[in-house]
Amino acid sequence: MELRRTLTYRADFWVNFIGQTLFSIIIAYFLWSSIFETLNVEVLNGFTMERMIVYYLLVPLVFRIQQGQTIGSISREIYEGSLNKFLLYPINFYVFKIITHFAGAAFYFAQIFVIIGLYQSFADNVIFEMTFLKFVYFSIAMFGISIAYFCLNSLSELVAFWADYIWSLGVIIRFAVSFLGGALIPLSFFPEWSMEILNLTPFPYMISFPMKILLGEVLLKEFLFNMAVLTVWTLIFLFFSRLLWNKGRYRYTGVGI
Repeated sequence: MELRRTLTYRADFWVNFIGQTLFSIIIAYFLWSSIFETLNVEVLNGFTMERMIVYYLLVPLVFRIQQGQTIGSISREIYEGSLNKFLLYPINFYVFKIITHFAGAAFYFAQIFVIIGLYQSFADNVIFEMTFLKFVYFSIAMFGISIAYFCLNSLSELVAFWADYIWSLGVIIRFAVSFLGGALIPLSFFPEWSMEILNLTPFPYMISFPMKILLGEVLLKEFLFNMAVLTVWTLIFLFFSRLLWNKGRYRYTGVGI
């Protein structure tokens, strides 16, 4: 049902998708071409110009997969009073929301392989190729990342039980994941001292990790380690989000705005 709802407004969806992708590529091309030209180098921190363009082609899609279509839905249910039905339905609220989250994520997941297929079909100099092993690694990683992001984002949305306006908290989380995860700039450009600290956080494992898989930079040992760290952070997020849910629902009045 969630997939059908997503596909209801196809034109709006595709305009939004193509617009975001082209916007990201155009900015990346002009920015990094200027940087490469100014520094007069062909390789910068392990990136050639072609590799950098591919990176910024795929990053928005990875970001959308982890976000799905449920951003703001929990807080909206609380504010509008429509959470009432979930308290009455014989279904776990979190299970329902995670399933709807995955429905949106699955749609973007399919798109990224369409883009990769088009890239490999028409690119003159193919930077990477999608193998079966990469597909398995990437699928498992994105499944875990989607759950982790849902649990992290739910922490901010459940604050709606106590606060009247939590939109800024969601923006902070999205910016933190985008910047510290490597969506705005690859993490190889960060100082080494900062990476020692950053690797202790969940952010590098949400964007940089799946991008490394696609670009063929992750072996089995690193994959298992990164997934273990991501799992630990997911359990931490889930614990605190469940704690907020159990406390917050007793403050819920069901009146709505």
